[in-house]
Amino acid sequence: MVHLTWLPFELHPEAPPEGISRDAYFGRARSERMHSHLQSIADSVGLQMHSRDVIINSRRALGAAEFARERGKFDDMHHALFKAHWEGTGRLEDVGDLVRIGGGVGLDGDELRSAVEEHRYDAEIDENRRMASSVGIDAIPAHIFGRRYLILGAQPYDVLRQVVDRVAAEE
Repeated sequence: MVHLTWLPFELHPEAPPEGISRDAYFGRARSERMHSHLQSIADSVGLQMHSRDVIINSRRALGAAEFARERGKFDDMHHALFKAHWEGTGRLEDVGDLVRIGGGVGLDGDELRSAVEEHRYDAEIDENRRMASSVGIDAIPAHIFGRRYLILGAQPYDVLRQVVDRVAAEE
């Protein structure tokens, strides 16, 4: 049996709350290559992805997800946040959008707003980043299987399946 635990990882803690231009951060040519590559992967598996021209600071969204975890709504919130970000219907750096998204999965908007604005989960987000860095995680997605196999980056299903089978065989 596979047990999955999503942990927060702030990919760009150096980005200001309002974000930073992708072209300014990566350079125009690299930014365009990355966008093209990501879009071709998304198209190949039927995902709708509208990449914004801004690298966001995800701290607020990660805090909102942790708030949802405490209330038993993490999976719903996690999916709603991804959908809002990649389909272009939400700005995850905006507290108002986070409250709207959280309300859509049954979270109390006022409580969610307070948790995000009070930075209630910052210590947890920082600790998870330190732990991730200590095992070589510096990108997303990152998967650790059986506490011993690290797979970085978007990988084909077959790669992930092979690792799951290997862990199962070892147990």
